Amino acid sequence: MQDAAIQESMGPIQDRSKENLVSTDNGVIMARIRLRKAALAAAQGKEPDGIDPATHAVRSASIVLPEDVGFYEAAADVLEAKEGVTHTSV
Repeated sequence: MQDAAIQESMGPIQDRSKENLVSTDNGVIMARIRLRKAALAAAQGKEPDGIDPATHAVRSASIVLPEDVGFYEAAADVLEAKEGVTHTSV
């Protein structure tokens, strides 16, 4: 629902030429770079990144970790997408 709300409420294209992004806007910067790269690839008749299902190997997850185990050790298994297995959520 949240993704749909963002896409449907974006409004007209804005002039971003005078925008002053700073280091805390890194997520916005990275998203725009990826979108631009995908648009240019599509315009050249190439397949944009993210179309190949082999690249869909990471999923978001909500889990409760044990206190005595590090994040990467405890969460590694649930963050990897496995065919036929639903995502993890607690």
